[in-house]
Amino acid sequence: MATTTSIIVLLKFFALRQDSAVVDFNEFSDYLKRYSEHHLEQQPSLVTWLTDTSSLLLKELEKLHLEKQIILNAIQPEKKQIIVIPYFIEKITHRYKEILSTPQTPFPVEGDLPKKIPSEIITKKSAADLITNLLEKETLSDKFLYGLSLPHDLPTILFPSTMSIRSFLDCSILKLRTMLAKDEHHDYFLKKLTVSNPGKEMTAKNFFNKFVQNPDAGFEMISKPEDSFYFLTQLLFFIRQDYEKVKDFTQEDLSILQSVYILEITSNYYKCRAQENNKKAAAFRTLEQLLEKPPYYFTYTAITKFSGNSGIPLLGQYSEEELKDFLHKKTTECSATNLPELLIFKTADGNKYFICKNKVLPLIMRLCTDARTTIRESIKKDWHKVLKEFEILPEMKEQKDFELRLEKEVEIQTPVLYALLNSSFLHLVNYEMTTDAQQADIPHISLYENGQLVPYSEILLMNRQQLFADTKILLPFWYTVPVISWIIRLIMKPPKAKQKKTKKTDAQLYREKEAENSRNDKTEAVLNQNVSRKVALREAARNLEEELVPSSSTLDRELRSYEHQWNKLIGKVTHNNLTEDVNSLIKDYLRKVLRTLKAEGFTLQRIQSLAESLADTPGMKKIGEPEALTMYIQLYMVKLVKNIPLKQQNL
Repeated sequence: MATTTSIIVLLKFFALRQDSAVVDFNEFSDYLKRYSEHHLEQQPSLVTWLTDTSSLLLKELEKLHLEKQIILNAIQPEKKQIIVIPYFIEKITHRYKEILSTPQTPFPVEGDLPKKIPSEIITKKSAADLITNLLEKETLSDKFLYGLSLPHDLPTILFPSTMSIRSFLDCSILKLRTMLAKDEHHDYFLKKLTVSNPGKEMTAKNFFNKFVQNPDAGFEMISKPEDSFYFLTQLLFFIRQDYEKVKDFTQEDLSILQSVYILEITSNYYKCRAQENNKKAAAFRTLEQLLEKPPYYFTYTAITKFSGNSGIPLLGQYSEEELKDFLHKKTTECSATNLPELLIFKTADGNKYFICKNKVLPLIMRLCTDARTTIRESIKKDWHKVLKEFEILPEMKEQKDFELRLEKEVEIQTPVLYALLNSSFLHLVNYEMTTDAQQADIPHISLYENGQLVPYSEILLMNRQQLFADTKILLPFWYTVPVISWIIRLIMKPPKAKQKKTKKTDAQLYREKEAENSRNDKTEAVLNQNVSRKVALREAARNLEEELVPSSSTLDRELRSYEHQWNKLIGKVTHNNLTEDVNSLIKDYLRKVLRTLKAEGFTLQRIQSLAESLADTPGMKKIGEPEALTMYIQLYMVKLVKNIPLKQQNL
């Protein structure tokens, strides 16, 4: 043998040479000393064992005893015995090799061990637990001799940790195949299988013949639960049913029954894993669908809170690590000519959002429509104030300065839109969408001209001259009379402010107002206990609003934005009438729900379910744009509940 200083290896070699697992301590100590003297030149480290061999050896053996690789017995004070567990591991491994060549060889069982060997050498485990653990993660070693406990008090099967679980299963499959190949068993079990599957006799027969004749088919049928899996579980059941009726077991009967139990445990494992994989795949499909629903852009935190149609969170049906792997795959894997399916962009405040590639341009169009009104009113208000003070801003006269002002307003009022317009992927997304639209001969609006992003005034459909004229109309008439305006300017022009105050956005002002309303509601609840339920509902609605409405927007802005998507009627009267009809339906529907609704039950999953149910009614289906309409219903429900009058019973 090769030179080694490993005591356990030397013990195993010594035990195999004397063909006994029980090694006398003194004999092995003498052998170790002679071995060290003989191999000292090849391995100088063996010099350690030349002096005081017994004391050093005893210390090493005590360590191996604690590691359960040996059992150290003291028969007498001066006489010690070493039971070498790797000896049995080696012998039983060889036994399984015999089974693979001669299937009639029985499984090694606990009763095969010599009676004087203590049972502590066996690491006993439930067959179901051990097989499941090894199928999940297998690590081969020479440290353990497992004892597999089987149902119905069958003998404990010995299984060495040096053997792969696949080889162990192959032994079980081989025993069944050998039994089924015998004429009396072959025809009997084939008949039972075909009779129990009327209309599928030929399929059952093909499965049976494949299992019996093809050595590699058995494990494939177990590990891939498809059509053959059903027939396999049936066959195992029939064999177990017949053999469990036997009163006096022969060694062959025991081996067959042990094999059936082992394969049933394995098939149940793969069946459960297949069910979990199917459940996980369904959860990821739901996740993909939710990523393509409004508002189309989501933070990682929002994605972890996604729920399915039943309201059960998706996170749990897959792990957080699997979610991260899924998002990483979706944001990195792509062809040589296309972007990934899922894209990432960041806003100025550092928030990272995920968005589906095919939703980038639709989202930009929606945000532009939403931002146009807000930005227009913000600029008009600012210009009106400046003009009243007889000042002129460069942006009123110069288009370049006007574009810079629009860009700044977009950055402040709609940071998500600004981040998308300045993202690195927008040019490629626009190119892909334009190319696809041209190939399909579909009208398409491009955001780029000559490789450059079109001006913000075109994106927002905002004309500087028209905006300036609309602002001047709001001024008193004397501002338009040159002489009078000049005189009034001298009299009324205020001094310039030393420090310009930071202007708050509409969204910031809105949230400050909502925070104040929340404080007032809580005060009212303390003073009047009769309104506590309504205050709790209003607070629940405010919490939902934080989840549904981006921090850079307001509830009314989001409602207007989604309304423009589903309400496409052009006439003002008909447009308003349709919106009012939908709002009335939502009010009537919610009024019934609120009779029994508690604040803790007013959750995102609940309003999603309510909104989907209402949007799925025949009248609502005629409107079209189900995604935008469903989102509008959710937001309007939040608005209604948030504005429940505290001193009235109805909405």
